[in-house]
Amino acid sequence: MSGAVIGVQVKQGGNVRRGALGRRWAAWAASAVLVATGAATASAATTITFWHDWGSGSSGGQTIESVVQQFNKSQSDVQVKIVVTSNQGQKLMAAVAGGASPDVVLLDRFTTSQFAANGALRPLDDLIAADGLSPATFFGPTWQEANWQGKQYGIPTNTDSRVLLYLKSTLEQVGIDANRPPDTWEALRSASLKMTQKQGGKLSKVGFIPDWGNISLKEYIWSNGGSLLSPDMTKVTFAEPAAQEALRFVVDFVDQYGGQEAIDEFGQRVDWTAGSLGPMLRGQVGLIFEGSWALGDVLKNFPALYHNELAAGLPPAMVRRATLSGGHGLVIPAGAAHPQAAWKFIRYFTSQEAQIRFALGTGIIPANREAAVSPQLIQDPVRRVFIQAMEYTFVRPNHPAYPQIDALISDAWWKAIRHQMSPQSALEESARQAQLILDRYNQHYRK
Repeated sequence: MSGAVIGVQVKQGGNVRRGALGRRWAAWAASAVLVATGAATASAATTITFWHDWGSGSSGGQTIESVVQQFNKSQSDVQVKIVVTSNQGQKLMAAVAGGASPDVVLLDRFTTSQFAANGALRPLDDLIAADGLSPATFFGPTWQEANWQGKQYGIPTNTDSRVLLYLKSTLEQVGIDANRPPDTWEALRSASLKMTQKQGGKLSKVGFIPDWGNISLKEYIWSNGGSLLSPDMTKVTFAEPAAQEALRFVVDFVDQYGGQEAIDEFGQRVDWTAGSLGPMLRGQVGLIFEGSWALGDVLKNFPALYHNELAAGLPPAMVRRATLSGGHGLVIPAGAAHPQAAWKFIRYFTSQEAQIRFALGTGIIPANREAAVSPQLIQDPVRRVFIQAMEYTFVRPNHPAYPQIDALISDAWWKAIRHQMSPQSALEESARQAQLILDRYNQHYRK
């Protein structure tokens, strides 16, 4: 077979030599192997679906997209596809039941136990152990909030606190040192009266409105030394004397403006175009109790105001300071097709680098402890107050019945504020219904 090509060798006579033709075949073969290997690598990339309900146009949604893009560029094994959802809880349950689970979901962390108790989430303990991830990496309450009956179902991505936000000039106009905002709820009520103005018998400017911003009856109950459920989560406690006193304080505070009807009418005339902080940024409201996530939009849309005028104060105290700490976590739904790939993305999203990027874009506080105290965050005096407020945080009870109980607490709050029931009666009626729900859940899940 003189002249036949076998591999990269050409046999002529009795001698074997590497000729030009052989070299060309060798180059072709090598390139073919490389192309085939590249194709195999590309085809080996796993695409996972990531659900969140933070929207796409908000600072939060845009920052999430940025983090995902950075992850996708950082490696070639896993590619994340974002799916922005609404009514996420209902859709998640339907997807799991229908065998079409997404791979990762950014979940409001206090609802983790509810989904876990209903079999909608995959425990992460095996992945955590294999990776050597320490719970101490995160703020303790954020880790515990994603745990149900001793199993870890979520990895915290962020936490938050709520503090007083205000413009320095607004306090200075009524003789209050802008560096020393009201420190107690009584002092805040007195300061509010100084700031409040009326025109034609209607409110034209208000100091602080106790049911505006990101605040609810929970913060007032905690601040007055009360609680929502007993430590063993078998008894409802939000109708006890400390809670009744806290709700009476709120009702009296609202009534000093002419009642909730007067506040509602005022709310129809203020400027909400800048979101929940709009009336405060426009000088129509003196102070507002709001969460750290609101900072991202202010910094983006009002940078001069943010750096020169905006200030923050720690939560006022009744018998103690108190602020709700919530946040989100990443979970893997039951039946998810790619848990290992999902875990790789979760570890990236909760890394110090990604957490800092997430915080800078949104104003949230990283759940990762090291990220939270990074120089990029604590050098900002407004963010620093939110981080300091973590010392005074409370979390919602980690119980699958709690989301329903929370709605009953809110129901009592509004019935009392609108004088449909007395504070005591409103709380006692909601507590009666809440106890029935709690008992039913405990009988079912603690058998």
